[in-house]
Amino acid sequence: MNVGFERIAPVPQHPADSTPAQLSGRNWTSQAQVVTSFKTELKATLPIAQTGRCCFCRRLPYDDYAVHLEHFVDQGTHEAYRFEIRNLALSCGTCNVKKNGYFKTWAYRYKRLTKNPAALQIPTLNTQLNAGAPFPTSATHFRWVNPYVHSYSDHIALALGWVFTGMTPEGRRTIRGLQLNDLAKIEQRALRERLQMRGGVLSTLTAAIGECSQHRAREVAKTVATVIARRRIAAKLVG
Repeated sequence: MNVGFERIAPVPQHPADSTPAQLSGRNWTSQAQVVTSFKTELKATLPIAQTGRCCFCRRLPYDDYAVHLEHFVDQGTHEAYRFEIRNLALSCGTCNVKKNGYFKTWAYRYKRLTKNPAALQIPTLNTQLNAGAPFPTSATHFRWVNPYVHSYSDHIALALGWVFTGMTPEGRRTIRGLQLNDLAKIEQRALRERLQMRGGVLSTLTAAIGECSQHRAREVAKTVATVIARRRIAAKLVG
């Protein structure tokens, strides 16, 4: 199955009116022009670099939650990296919510295990980063598949029907942390909704053929049958 893009390359550049020096010390939610310009530019360039896909699951957003500018290294833990472009990628709302939930649970358990309330270790990194340390750029620095430094297909195999298989420890951690294999249910529902929006049987069948590039043929066929059956029942009730 086509994952859309292997990694983000080249790294997008900072807009001329929002350089790292100008962004230093700014809050991520600030309404200042320099912050707004930075986000606007990234939201324009990253969809091209990512072929419109989520940096984690490689799905097109369809009717998913709004697309998010995702911090791979949590900005709440490492504020110095909140405007580091290599720490930012677009993710779907589903993956963003799953990641944030996993991070909170992981941080709670890690602090209890180490008995250190100030512990800064996070699940996507292999080691703790000292204050002022440059942003890590080597694949060995990361425990999850990083959209800038890892080739996705080297770590995660993606099969029709949205079945994810971890090929490496990094891939398996990413799948487990984001619960990526739960996405099959979400995609099945989205498939049904897209086909239900088609006007007639011919239009539905034409759309179904296109869906076979992302879903197994038998799943598409089963969904088509369900959609047509529901239309017939609805027509009888109206009649």
